[in-house]
Amino acid sequence: MIEKSVFIQQLERAEQGASLLPVTRGMLNCLHSELKKGDPPWWKHTAKAWEKREFVHWAEAWGIFLSAVHYEALSDAQNPLVPFFPSCGGTAEADPSTGLLQFLKDPPQSFFENLKKAERRVYLSTRNLLWPPLAQLFFQTVGFPYYMVEVNAGAGLNMATDLLREVKGFNSDLIEARIGLDVQPMDIHDINHRRWLTASFLPEQMAAIDEFDEDSEKFIDLLSEDSELVQIFPCRADSAPEFLAKNIPVEGDMGLFIFNTATTGRMNDATYADYQKKMFEVMKPWKDRVLWVEIESVRGEMFSTTFELRAWKIDNDKPAGRVLARFDFAARKTDYNREAALQFLLPPGVPIPPEPKKK
Repeated sequence: MIEKSVFIQQLERAEQGASLLPVTRGMLNCLHSELKKGDPPWWKHTAKAWEKREFVHWAEAWGIFLSAVHYEALSDAQNPLVPFFPSCGGTAEADPSTGLLQFLKDPPQSFFENLKKAERRVYLSTRNLLWPPLAQLFFQTVGFPYYMVEVNAGAGLNMATDLLREVKGFNSDLIEARIGLDVQPMDIHDINHRRWLTASFLPEQMAAIDEFDEDSEKFIDLLSEDSELVQIFPCRADSAPEFLAKNIPVEGDMGLFIFNTATTGRMNDATYADYQKKMFEVMKPWKDRVLWVEIESVRGEMFSTTFELRAWKIDNDKPAGRVLARFDFAARKTDYNREAALQFLLPPGVPIPPEPKKK
């Protein structure tokens, strides 16, 4: 559940950051303006749909709301928002408020079902390109084959980044299995699943949507050649450690690579502390052959626009972690200590390679 006053604050903060997204900015402005006037019927139904949901990150609630709106426009050519959404063939030149208010007068039941249960899975190739170099340094340097596990994997595209993009020097053959966990596993072949994944973008983010469509088609081609390239299992994010302990046994010189994006940042402090403790217990038997990577929002900041690239490993039978990089999207600033990151990832005794010359 989220209090109306908190939701209004989050809408206003989101509007401030949407200066380059006129359609999104217009919808955010419309929503908080309507809520300041009173309790419109759509809000009462929304509050009921959200009564058992917990929103930890400030962008979760309004993100789900706009995704649910976007999904309905993608699903119905007669939706009043279609003329305003570039993703539906419309233009971003006019204020979408009239279309949004018309839609909210009588939304279909599927809209509120998505508000109640759906989870956003945003595909960003630039973010996904962060994991291959880490796996390359940690496992490939010593030639360890490894299992890859993504928590909240959606349809599994993130796990195929090395096959969808050229990653210099990366050895995909070392990946023994690509295993995805998600409370709502998605199938890229399913039109409704793919539509929801598209709806996770904002309606004017056409470059990102086009990239997702292109990579989806490549992914489908990969799956046609190997239907078991990616395996996705139903599993809540906070149950991932139990799944790993039960289903992926420690064996031989095999390694384990775990990663998550926009997942643990959605857990409250108590849930994350318990999750982290259980994950460390799972990692310990793997000793120096396990790496857990998180690409998550900074915890504890009310309106954070900063993501951290965090890595965890087992060192002398104890968990050790390091923030490898920080990305502040609002300030367009990156903090990265190359030497410290390489010292953490490379096996003991392996020298740090010289920094490549900038072209």
